[in-house]
Amino acid sequence: MNRRAFVATTAGVGTALLAGCSGSGGGDDSDGGDGSGTSSFRLMISDQPAAIGSFDSLNVSLSSARIHRAEDDETMTPGVVTEGNATSSETTTDGTGSEGFVEFDLDGVTVDLTQVTGDRAVSVLADELAAGRYSGIELHVESVDGVVDGEDVDVMVPSNRLRIIKPFEVGDGSELDFVFDISVIKKGPNGYNLLPVVGKSGVAGEDVDVDEVETEDST
Repeated sequence: MNRRAFVATTAGVGTALLAGCSGSGGGDDSDGGDGSGTSSFRLMISDQPAAIGSFDSLNVSLSSARIHRAEDDETMTPGVVTEGNATSSETTTDGTGSEGFVEFDLDGVTVDLTQVTGDRAVSVLADELAAGRYSGIELHVESVDGVVDGEDVDVMVPSNRLRIIKPFEVGDGSELDFVFDISVIKKGPNGYNLLPVVGKSGVAGEDVDVDEVETEDST
C-alpha cells in the first residue's frame, strides 16, 4: 500500500444498521455477523480516469453503503449488478443470514471525484464489520453535481445506486480497507453517466494500490 494519510472529515461517519430487521437482534448482530468477531473496516472511494478530465468538479453525495454477505461455499464472478442481472440471493434484505447485508449510514458524505483519480482514494466510512465472507458493495447515491467549463451538466446514476460483485473476506480482529472505484463516462452530447469499475475496486494492498488523500466534505 502506498502513502497513507488520516482523513479527518470522513473517518467514523458510518453507523451500522441491521438490514430489514429494525427493532430485532441487537448486540453483535448489529455488525451484521454471526458473533464470530469483528474487524476494523474502511470504505474508500476512487475514480478511474475517463471523462473526469473534462470536469471542473464532480461532487457525489452518498446516503448509505450496503455490504453484502456471501455463503462460505458460494462461487461469485466479479461484475456490476444492475436491475436486470440481480439474482434472488443478491436482493435478499432480511439481514438474518449470509444472503443479507449490513447497511451503513454515510450521512450524505460528499466526494469530489476530480480529487481522487487513479490510485488516489479517500475514506468515507470507518467502522466495525463482522468477520466472514462478503460478495460486494452497493453505494446509494443521494445527489451528483457536475461542472464542466463553468457550466452545470447532467450526470446520471441508474437507480441512484452503484453496485459491484467483488468478493472479499474479513478476518477476526484484522484491519481491511476496501476501495470502490467509480468512473464517469460521456453519454450523448450533453450528458454523463456514473458507473462502478470492478477491475479497479477491491481490497487495498491486495487487489488495488492506494494513495490515500485528504479531502474536505463539500456539504
